[in-house]
Amino acid sequence: MRFRTGARSRWTGAVIDLTPLIDIVFLLLLFFLLTAAPAPDPTLDVELPAAASASRQAPAREVTVVLKADGTIHYESASVDLQGLEDRLRRLAAEDPQARVVLRGDRASRYDLFVAILEAASGAGLSLHVATSPREPGGGPP
Repeated sequence: MRFRTGARSRWTGAVIDLTPLIDIVFLLLLFFLLTAAPAPDPTLDVELPAAASASRQAPAREVTVVLKADGTIHYESASVDLQGLEDRLRRLAAEDPQARVVLRGDRASRYDLFVAILEAASGAGLSLHVATSPREPGGGPP
């Protein structure tokens, strides 16, 4: 056997880089969280009793009004003037008072036409919803 005598040998510790190991652990955690199917809740599976007075309420009818940049108005893909739109909205309110009007207006359209369409819908007693596009993150006003 050979024994070392004399000078002490220098021992340097082994350095293990833990970054790849942590990355793999987080990826596995993410994988299991996203692929795990939640257990069905047995309390949600109920059979409702029947009732003679039960009624099914149909969803509200939704019509689309488009206001283009050049000032033309389209009601359900048909070009109409402001008076024609008011007449159609009154007829719609008579047929279905719960109907909703969705206004899709170009950002370059005239504001006075926008207000006139708002007044026509409220005059007919209908609810008006304005369609918008989502704002870009970090972007200011368009």
